[in-house]
Amino acid sequence: MGAFSKICVFNIVNKFLYTIMDDQFTKLASKVLSGEASYDEKQLLKQLLSDNKEHALLFNQLKEYWNADVHLNKTDKESFEASVMSKLNFEPKIRKFKYKELYLRVASVAAVAFFIMTCGMAYLYTSQPKEIYTYSAQSVPVEYLLEDGTKVILNKNSSLTYLSDFGKDRRNVKLTGEAFFKVAKDSTKPFTVEVFGTKTEVLGTSFNVRADVETNEVSTTLLVGSVKFIAENCEVKLKPGEEILYSKDSKQYALAKTDVQFNTAWISGRFNYTNMTFSNLIKKLEKIYRLKIKLTDRCVADRIVSASFLTDEPVENILDALKSELKYNYKIESNQIIISSITSK
Repeated sequence: MGAFSKICVFNIVNKFLYTIMDDQFTKLASKVLSGEASYDEKQLLKQLLSDNKEHALLFNQLKEYWNADVHLNKTDKESFEASVMSKLNFEPKIRKFKYKELYLRVASVAAVAFFIMTCGMAYLYTSQPKEIYTYSAQSVPVEYLLEDGTKVILNKNSSLTYLSDFGKDRRNVKLTGEAFFKVAKDSTKPFTVEVFGTKTEVLGTSFNVRADVETNEVSTTLLVGSVKFIAENCEVKLKPGEEILYSKDSKQYALAKTDVQFNTAWISGRFNYTNMTFSNLIKKLEKIYRLKIKLTDRCVADRIVSASFLTDEPVENILDALKSELKYNYKIESNQIIISSITSK
């Protein structure tokens, strides 16, 4: 294995050693990945992933390594283990952990690091001279430019990985989280995004892909051009303005027209709606803020408005900015907003 390969893997280990400090998470993750978790433990891990996006991102990456198709013969395995053990200064008792094929089960913070190290080095060991490259975004969206000229904007708590042969025959990437792609056109080399066992394949276009770790659903939204979405029991071509929502669990999907601006507002950090009725704007606000808004006056509902606001703007700020123009009042009751017009005296 080349020196650069080792550096790549050690960087991965260092990154995660600083990220994973929750012993409860590592124990639950180890049991779920090894198939030993009870129903209650699976539910508890699901709640932890829902509450902590960094843990959710990490768990997806661990699961990818766990399921990687890597095989070593017995001699290679023994020498490989010895090399990794010496690098991490593990005590011999660590070797008692079970294997799933050749991977150690995650059982502690140190074991998580060892697991990532083993999987990463094993993959590189069996696929030389390929290297694994990873782009990531933590607290804010980050833009990257791939070697073929494709622009990728990763949403926060998301990552993108690809091999060093990217662009030779095909352009394959793996996504965890959410990303916007503006793919450089190349009719001879399709661009494929893999996530949750699904593929979105294009030649040159702009689209958004999101994987929801809480619901095990994948959504692809097409802005420009065309894409083909491929999954189990599903092969669908999208048109601009359409979104496909696919469930990894049920293998079912739904294809429909969508609000592209809503699905991609995270890129600019702002929603922009122009020349629409106030009632339609209210529908957008209900979806964005996940609450119920009741309009009691049809005259107010039919007024034409425009609104531009940040993705993290409180809904009260938006309603306050419009109420003097539209002449209404509002009140909040039990997670519901009631809007009524100001009666002329």
